[in-house]
Amino acid sequence: MTATPLQRAALAAVLSLAACASTEPPRVAARAPTPAGKDAPAKPGTPPSPPPAGEPSAKTLKSFDELAQAQAKAIEGGRPDWAAIEKRWRGILAEAEIPEARFNLGVSLAEQGRDAEARTEYERVLQAKPSLRQAAVNLAAQAEARGDTAGAAAAYARVLRDFPEDALARERLAALYLGTGQLDEATRLAKEALLRDPRSVGANKVLAKAAVGRKEYDLARLVAKRTEKLAPQDPELPWIAADAYARQGDAPAAAAQWRRALALDPGHLPSRYALLGQAIKAEQWGQVAEHAQGILLVRPDDARVVLARGIALRHMDQPDEALAAYDRADKLSGGNLPEVRLARGILLARVKSECEPAIVELNAYVKAAGALAPADSPATKLIRDCEAQLEENRRALEAAKAMQAESAKKPADDAAKKDAGAAPPPPPPPPAPEAPAKKP
Repeated sequence: MTATPLQRAALAAVLSLAACASTEPPRVAARAPTPAGKDAPAKPGTPPSPPPAGEPSAKTLKSFDELAQAQAKAIEGGRPDWAAIEKRWRGILAEAEIPEARFNLGVSLAEQGRDAEARTEYERVLQAKPSLRQAAVNLAAQAEARGDTAGAAAAYARVLRDFPEDALARERLAALYLGTGQLDEATRLAKEALLRDPRSVGANKVLAKAAVGRKEYDLARLVAKRTEKLAPQDPELPWIAADAYARQGDAPAAAAQWRRALALDPGHLPSRYALLGQAIKAEQWGQVAEHAQGILLVRPDDARVVLARGIALRHMDQPDEALAAYDRADKLSGGNLPEVRLARGILLARVKSECEPAIVELNAYVKAAGALAPADSPATKLIRDCEAQLEENRRALEAAKAMQAESAKKPADDAAKKDAGAAPPPPPPPPAPEAPAKKP
């Protein structure tokens, strides 16, 4: 079913969901180096000597190493129990104060969403061991995650001042420059990060995205493809290639790359949003419903996507389910999404043939949209059509009532005529008197 101009207007809010590259800050480092000089095994056959005062014992250091390895393995498997890991790090810290252990405690807290507690632990780490740059980087990453771009940039700059060879701070600072459109500065910092860490996936992503920004699409795809060897499970890399194809106008190639990203991570929202927008433009309502549902599994409160799903259901001949979706979108948006009123009005008028409530919804849309709904807009035309339909219905009803009244009157007239025919005939008129005879 082809969308009318009215339906396209209802979808305008959803089409504004432009797919954008993920700009999430880096995940905090999951393991700090083992405390230097504390993990050398004792010579065979010699009893372990007691550690110096205030330093961890060999047993504690062994526990540290075992837990660090177990944590790394759990992360690789994708199912770390961060609460249990936190408890074990606290156990090690109860035996000895090890800055690296406290750093990993901060990591476990951050992974549980306890950012303020994690920040406290990172600050304690830097007080005890200022050279542990991972803690400084993670503090900057936390500022970035909070949306404090200026604070994050200043924190990364301090890391670069104190640790000139750090690659991660350069990578993240490059991403911040990229976000502000400073492509040359972003590229420079990304290349500097790669000189220090040739396997930096984040720095390669910045290079690829900066190439897209400069319309160097082939280069962007080449960098993304090369980086897939370093991170074959990263969905953002095919997303970057898709972005390059989309900007060149190659929609099928872009869609193929977005689908690749979703195969790696069904919850990759930039790809979902991109495919949703593409399906809406192509009026592929089954795919609109599919991708909207995929987004809602991750973001169930996105009112615009709930609206898009409702419009798809309306086109798939499920009007009642569509109305339920419109009601939910209206509630989620707090009544601040005028396109919901438009979509509901269209359905009531065109599908349910309920013009009176449709006019209420359409007038509410026109009022809320303001300048977006001029006098000659399709919405106002539909209102006039509905008003004309109501007037036609009114006239038809009046005509029907008149016919009904006429029909009710006819039997009474017939009965009156019948009664009049059954009365005795009137008497004949008296004969005329005879004329007198003439005299001879």
